[in-house]
Amino acid sequence: MLTAPISSTETGTYVVTWQAFAADTHPSRGAFSFVVGQPSANPYLAALSGGEIGTATPLGFALQALARLIHFLGFALTFGIIAYQVVSRREPRLRRLAVIGVVLLIAAEPVALVAQLASLSFDGDTTIGVLASPFGRLLGLRLGVALLVWALLALESPWPVLGLGGVMALIDGASAHAIPGLPGAGLLLDAIHVAAMGIWVGGIVAFLLAPDRRFRAYGIGGLAVAIGTGLLLALAHLGSPAALVTTSYGRILLVKAAVVAVAVAMALLARRRIEARLAVLILVMAAVLVSLPPPR
Repeated sequence: MLTAPISSTETGTYVVTWQAFAADTHPSRGAFSFVVGQPSANPYLAALSGGEIGTATPLGFALQALARLIHFLGFALTFGIIAYQVVSRREPRLRRLAVIGVVLLIAAEPVALVAQLASLSFDGDTTIGVLASPFGRLLGLRLGVALLVWALLALESPWPVLGLGGVMALIDGASAHAIPGLPGAGLLLDAIHVAAMGIWVGGIVAFLLAPDRRFRAYGIGGLAVAIGTGLLLALAHLGSPAALVTTSYGRILLVKAAVVAVAVAMALLARRRIEARLAVLILVMAAVLVSLPPPR
């Protein structure tokens, strides 16, 4: 519980606004009012009825989801395509796609910063506070890793880039929803989930440009790991089966699960173009999910 003393002899309606960061870097804001003596007009009363989605304003929520989607696409195109080249063959076109992936990784961070400010407030003090928070430090780490990947793409060996992919996945895990009582487990599970997702989605894109029959077992393996870790994360965050239908998080999760089931069928049937479209849709829903607060 936080308390703050006030010193005022004036009667009327007071409005208190607050903003904070969760341990997983997600922003929270709110407002409440109280009356001393008789109610009065207050220009900040509108803050009490401002629409919110989870712990963010509607604009902040939309920008958070957009930043996550850009980041996920960048992760898949960068590290998933490099991993595909390790198990198949090198193609110049694939290297160009990896460069596009790095550009997306870099572009996602300014959008994420604006999303945080839109969820809190656009002013200098808030900007400094956001950049000095765990969110700001993770943003700097992601930018640093992306720029280092850009430099290492010139190397012949793919392994330094893939090693940085593991680092990026761990950074993503540090900014994901924490599992109550098991923060380390949540970070590790989310990192594996993100890495497997990138291997699967990036592999599909690479396969469409440079088909290789070795991708079938490799792609299905990545998808299986992504599904397994995703189920464990869902069980940890939902708390109860009822949350699947009573919360926005649960309903989006149900839709995502249905799309994943169809994607599995398409993977087994080797319908790669349909699988690729479903993979992008899954990334969209994943971006929305990580921007929503879990039920517990």
